[in-house]
Amino acid sequence: MTNFISKSLILASLMGLLLLYLSGTSEAQSNQDCCLSYSTVRLPRGVIKGYTEQLSTEVCDISAIIFHTKNGLKACANPEDRWVKKHLLWLSNKLKKMSM
Repeated sequence: MTNFISKSLILASLMGLLLLYLSGTSEAQSNQDCCLSYSTVRLPRGVIKGYTEQLSTEVCDISAIIFHTKNGLKACANPEDRWVKKHLLWLSNKLKKMSM
C-alpha cells in the first residue's frame, strides 16, 4: 500500500514538472528575465532546491517568487498564494536546520 502511494506521489510530481515545462510563458529563463505571468501548477516541495524573489518595484512588471527545481527549471509563482507562502516557510525552516 505504501509502495503504491509513493509511486503515485512520484507520478504526480513528474506530471507537475511536465506541465510547468509546457507552460513556457510562466517560466523565467534566466536571472535577468522577468516573469510575465504565474504558473498555474503547484510545485511539490521535493522538487524545489531554492528560489529568488522578483519585485515589481524594480525592473519587472509583477512581483513573483521564482522557484528553482532540482532539474534546473524555473517556475514563476504568485507570492500571495497560500501554497507559495507555505513553501517559502518550509525552505526557511530547512535552511535554519542546516545552519545548526
